[in-house]
Amino acid sequence: MTYIKDQDLSENQSITQSMVNLIVEQANEAINLVWKRDTSSTRIACEDVLTDLQPMAKLICEHADFDIYAQIKKVLDELHLGAELLHKLEV
Repeated sequence: MTYIKDQDLSENQSITQSMVNLIVEQANEAINLVWKRDTSSTRIACEDVLTDLQPMAKLICEHADFDIYAQIKKVLDELHLGAELLHKLEV
């Protein structure tokens, strides 16, 4: 069995980058849904998706140089103020 710490560093970075891309993609899909149809149910669904992604984003940010956790928190705050203020996440 190969432990993560024994693996190639570039492989770890590749996995981390893939996870970040997946988080950003999922969050942006939820944001697009709110942009297309700004209703209370789409806002709740978007908030649920972003809230579910927060723990993984926080874990990644603790071990790698990505700021997606802060971006998710910012989008959650913007979501409460209005859909026109929402912006997409970026890697």
